[in-house]
Amino acid sequence: MKAVRLRLRPPEGSFPGVDAALATTEGIDREALVHFEWLGNGSYSMLYRLGVDPGTELDAVLASTDEVIDYDFVASGDREQYCYVHVEERELLSDLLAIADAHALVLERPIRFVDGDAVLTIVGDASAIQEAYRDATGTIDVSVEWSGGYEPGEPDAIGRLTARQREAVRTAYDLGFYETPRRTSYEEIADELDCAPSTANELLRRAEAAIVAATLDG
Repeated sequence: MKAVRLRLRPPEGSFPGVDAALATTEGIDREALVHFEWLGNGSYSMLYRLGVDPGTELDAVLASTDEVIDYDFVASGDREQYCYVHVEERELLSDLLAIADAHALVLERPIRFVDGDAVLTIVGDASAIQEAYRDATGTIDVSVEWSGGYEPGEPDAIGRLTARQREAVRTAYDLGFYETPRRTSYEEIADELDCAPSTANELLRRAEAAIVAATLDG
């Protein structure tokens, strides 16, 4: 059994429909598509993990997107929110899902968003993955980031972090926060992240806890 991590580059940095609405709204970061189902009635149910700046009207964005049938969301931190959406299907995404179905491939969740690209791992027979890759290249810009034998288990330490947490850790590292003695402060990190020092503190604490947990689990 083989696993391949792919990077999909949808046109203009997002998939048509609600994904584009979320991607193009200032103050909203798509961090991951935690789960989704392609329903038999021509619609999808999806669960996003988002970074939402205070004051951003997520409700207004979803309510004004034509394809959205229903939605709900819940905050799990100062900025992190989980958003359920039930939407009408769109051609590009359905074409890609049909390719995976045709070759009996498994799409691992979550699907992460990195610089506008969708990064996901597919699992299946090696020859089926090769055929699916050839089919997908005629539908979307796609590249292979990694391939190898499938190894079940939890994501690695960095893979457990949200995009905002990774940004915070990288910023803190670059500024010398983890050196001895420290060369920076929460205030300076917050200035780089354009947030409050308390938010920078929380981002780093959550990220550090996730990294420690992943390391001990491994």
